[in-house]
Amino acid sequence: MHLDEPEPGARSSRLFRLGFRIVWGFLLVAVLGVALIYWVESATLRSWARKSERFVPKTSMRMQFFSAGLETPTTLPVEFAKLADDEPVIGIEAGGKARAYHVPTMCSTTRHIVNDVLGGVGVSVTYCDLSDCARAFGGGAHTSPLDVSQAGLLDGRMLIKIGGVTYSQETGEIAETDPGKAAVPFPYAPFPLTRATWGEWKLRHPDTDIYVSAALLGDRTSKSRP
Repeated sequence: MHLDEPEPGARSSRLFRLGFRIVWGFLLVAVLGVALIYWVESATLRSWARKSERFVPKTSMRMQFFSAGLETPTTLPVEFAKLADDEPVIGIEAGGKARAYHVPTMCSTTRHIVNDVLGGVGVSVTYCDLSDCARAFGGGAHTSPLDVSQAGLLDGRMLIKIGGVTYSQETGEIAETDPGKAAVPFPYAPFPLTRATWGEWKLRHPDTDIYVSAALLGDRTSKSRP
């Protein structure tokens, strides 16, 4: 054995100490890495919190988009509308006739407004799914569909447009007017409606028909008009 060659025990001890230092080095790096990530994420969250605290909306949130109301859509007689009795509907009675409007069908963006004629009376049925607000307008001398369209949202509430003037669906208040249009008051009278389940409505009105999406009932459609 050479004189400068370490004893086997000493060599093992040196290797053990080296391994120990490497392990502690990895642990130290891991701890520092976790601490750095925590500090960065905490700083980011504090920054977002300060931004949120400082934000105060200065104006109402207005979303503009246009969708014409559906005009006298196809309806189904009660015997073909195989809906569950607990399905929600909006019920209308006019000119001795009864009609239901399936609420889930009217939740579609392009189906929030139905300009209909029932019993020779023009009635527009409107539904906003965001505020769960259902309103109907018309009656009186209107014997053809009214021209009511959707004009977007204001603070999460539906806006409707009639003759170049935009109104709140809930209140009928004027929201804005097109250039050159006079800000006339809401032109149509409120029309009574009933919120009910399909089972309740057809029990009260056995001869009713219903407006419902054909996609919910397959291809069975039937035109039922006054």
